[in-house]
Amino acid sequence: MKLIQSLFAASLLMVSACDADAQESPVKPPPLAADAVMTPAQVRADVALAKEAFERVHPGYTRYATEVEMDAKWQAIIDQAEAQGGMSLPEFYLASELALVAVRCDHTKAELPRSLRDARKGQPLYLPMRWEVLEGRAIIQTPGEGTGLNFGDEIISMDGRAMAEVMAEVLPYVPVDGFTEWSRAGGIGQSLEFMGGAVDHFGALMRDVPEVAALEVRGADGTVRLLEVPRVDFASWSAMGDASGANFKDALTLERIGEDAAYLRVDTFVNYRDPVEPSSIYDPVFEAIEAEGRNTLILDLRRNGGGSTDASFGLLSNLVTQSFTPRKALIANTLDLDGIRPYLQTWDRRALNPDPMGFSETKDGRYSLKSFVAEELNPLQPADFAFGGRLIVLTSNGNSSGSTNIITALTEIGRATTVGEKTGGSKEGPTAGLQFTLTLPHSGVRMRLPFFHVKNNVKSFERGLGITPQITAPMTVEAYRAGRDPAMEAALDLIGQS
Repeated sequence: MKLIQSLFAASLLMVSACDADAQESPVKPPPLAADAVMTPAQVRADVALAKEAFERVHPGYTRYATEVEMDAKWQAIIDQAEAQGGMSLPEFYLASELALVAVRCDHTKAELPRSLRDARKGQPLYLPMRWEVLEGRAIIQTPGEGTGLNFGDEIISMDGRAMAEVMAEVLPYVPVDGFTEWSRAGGIGQSLEFMGGAVDHFGALMRDVPEVAALEVRGADGTVRLLEVPRVDFASWSAMGDASGANFKDALTLERIGEDAAYLRVDTFVNYRDPVEPSSIYDPVFEAIEAEGRNTLILDLRRNGGGSTDASFGLLSNLVTQSFTPRKALIANTLDLDGIRPYLQTWDRRALNPDPMGFSETKDGRYSLKSFVAEELNPLQPADFAFGGRLIVLTSNGNSSGSTNIITALTEIGRATTVGEKTGGSKEGPTAGLQFTLTLPHSGVRMRLPFFHVKNNVKSFERGLGITPQITAPMTVEAYRAGRDPAMEAALDLIGQS
C-alpha cells in the first residue's frame, strides 16, 4: 500500500524491530491444542492484553461504542469462563469475535488460532455449493455437482432448522463499518475472510454439524423438495469458484456498449498477494477508451470490497480531470506500543516503531501523519489517459473500505452518478491503512487491529454510513433467477441503451 511504502521510504523509524524485541521478550506459553480448555486465569490474561491493545491503539475503538459498552463486552468473556470453570478454544474465539464486532469496524475481527485452523483441515464442514443472501433469503448461486440443487433454488431449512434462524444465529459475528447493517449479508453465505461463509465458519464452532446436510429447498416454480448433500472440506469448497478472493491484476473486465459507451468492471483492489504496477493494468484500458472516442463509462464496483491503496488510487487518477486530494488526514491513536509490541505483527515490522517526527499531535492528543510521509495525503493528478466523459458507478452492499472510499471521492467532486444499492464502508473514512495482527499468547487467537483512522476529504457525511446511490436498483430474487441485472438496466436506461 502506498501509505506504508511512503512511511518507510522516509525512514521514519525509532529503533529496529530486533532492538525492540530485545527490550521486550516475555516468555510466551506454548499454544493450546484445539480440544484444550482454557483456565479462567488464561482467559483473564488474554482478555486483559486484548483490551489494553485495542484501547491504546485502535483509532475507532469508541467511535461508535462507548468505553462502558466495550468494557462490558470484555468482562462478559471473563464472566462466562469463570461461571463455567474454564472455556474451550471455540468458545473463546466466538466470544472474542463478538467483542470485536462491537467496535463496528470491518477491519476489526478475530482469526482462528492455528490449532483450530489445523483441526478443521480436511473436515467436512462446508455446504457443497455457493449461495448468497438476497432479500433475506438463501439463494443458490453455484449448485454443487451431484447435489440435486439448481441455480436460483432457495434453502428453506438446514438440518431441521429454518434457514432464517441459521442465518440470524451467525449474523452478530459478521463485522461491518458503523451502522451499515445491510452489508452483513455479504459474509453469511461465502467469504474467504471467514474460511467459508459465516454459516459454515461460525456454525461449525457453535455445534457439531453432520457430515450430510439435510436441506429443504424451494425451486423457482414453488415446488419444495428434500435433499441430502454431503458436506465437503475447505479445499473442495474453495475449488468451487471465486469467493471475492481475486487479485487486482486479474480483476478488470472491459466491454463496449454501442458506438460511444463502455463498461468497466473492477472486482477487487487487492494488490498485495500478486502485486503489479497499477498503471500497467489501467493504461491499456483507458487508452483504448480514449482512442475509440467513447464518452460514457459504466463503472461496476459491486463485487469490490476494497484492497490496496495503489490500485484504488490508480483507478481514481483515471477518472478525475483535475487535481484532487482524496484524504484530509490519517490519524493514529498512539505511537507508544511498549508492552504490547511483542504480540503484534504487520507486513513490515518496522511499523512497530513509528517515529514521532512523521506525525503532528492533534488537539485531542492523537497523532496525524504528515503529508510528506504519506503520498495519499497529497493532491492526486489525472493519469495520462484519464476519462473525462459521463461516468455512472454501480454500487452494492458488498462495497466497503477502499471501494466505498473511491465512490465517495467521485461523488464528492460531482464526477459520477451512482446506481444500485447502499454500500458498506464509511463515507467519513474507515479505520484502516496500516494493520497490526495481535496474537493472544494463551489462546493463540489472532486479532486484526487497525492503526489509522482514514479521514476522507468530504464536506459532510452521515455518521456510520457509506454511500446511498442516487438511483436505487437493488438485486431481487425474481430478477436474479431470471438472469436480469436491475442496476445495469437502470444504467443503460440513463444512457439510452436499454
